Amino acid sequence: MEIIPEIPSEYCSSDEAQRIISKNGILLTVYNSMSTSDQLCFEQQYYSELKLSIQQEYEGDKILNEISSVGLKCIALKGWELKNLYPRNNMRKMADIDILINPYDYEVIKDTMQRIGFSCDVSEESSWKHDNFVKGNVTVEIHKRLTDDSKDIQAWEQNMWKTATSIKDNIYEMSFVDYMVFHFVHLRKDFLNGKIGLRRIVDTWLLHNRLEDETEIRKILKSLGMLTFYERMIRLSQVTMGEETIDDNSEIMLKHAFKYGIFGTDKAYKAGRIASMSRQSLLLGKIKSFTAAVFLPYKRMKAHFPKLKKWPILLPYYWIKRIIRVLRNTRMSDNKARLDYSGIDQSTYDEMKLFFEAGGV
Repeated sequence: MEIIPEIPSEYCSSDEAQRIISKNGILLTVYNSMSTSDQLCFEQQYYSELKLSIQQEYEGDKILNEISSVGLKCIALKGWELKNLYPRNNMRKMADIDILINPYDYEVIKDTMQRIGFSCDVSEESSWKHDNFVKGNVTVEIHKRLTDDSKDIQAWEQNMWKTATSIKDNIYEMSFVDYMVFHFVHLRKDFLNGKIGLRRIVDTWLLHNRLEDETEIRKILKSLGMLTFYERMIRLSQVTMGEETIDDNSEIMLKHAFKYGIFGTDKAYKAGRIASMSRQSLLLGKIKSFTAAVFLPYKRMKAHFPKLKKWPILLPYYWIKRIIRVLRNTRMSDNKARLDYSGIDQSTYDEMKLFFEAGGV
């Protein structure tokens, strides 16, 4: 079986199709089905991506075994597992390696990753959701949680560990239904950040084709308020793979994918953040987005600064430290740039609201 996302010719030229393939991260998926002339255009990029995929597979197995050996439970996430749904696992590109840990011990994880040659981009400050480690071209996200602050989604995540099964010592895997739930929870998060690429759409189609009975996942996603989003994404994947005729919602989302790609753009991220904060007013969305980014709740501050768990009296110090780092040209400078919403106008905001409506979020 070949997996070939079809790009409707009425939307783009051949050159534009090549741009869409690169921007949407599907080169490994479609390369062997390209014409010889198109393969020559992508040859260097293809072998570069293939090499990285092999490196990720090697390093990923090593990381799981090392983390398991220090007594922490771990689960491989996202692209790593999705690769196995493709006819050949090298048909699916991964941006990085994602691993979930339970219980999360920042110091143990940092020492373990450094012992096998990975550098850490933080010292005393741990991230709210995951910490990043790098070795050459391989980037690893070690997750302490899968989800956001929603109590319903957090409850699902806790239950997920109860139904996960050990495949080797402390290396676990989710049930297939839980993996699908996580896929849609993560996909919705990306969607609200203005991202929906063809690679994620193909992933959705493959997962849905593996599902024998939709009853349980529909029940779970309905309880999480995500059933309409699920239905729209399934329909979009079937349209993309030529199984259904295109409808208005799918057309809006496909055009968005062609324009912004798998990783989106800074402009799309900002517009998505603003629109998710407020559907009533561009100005209100900008204000809410800025304050939410700068003034983190206490729970997230504890996640960023683990010393607060033992010394809550230090909270004012860390508040001041974080605000100064946001305002100064330090490692937080990227976040500072993300707080500049001056480039988002009314038309971009309205476009993002239409995109959200098409996806049912």
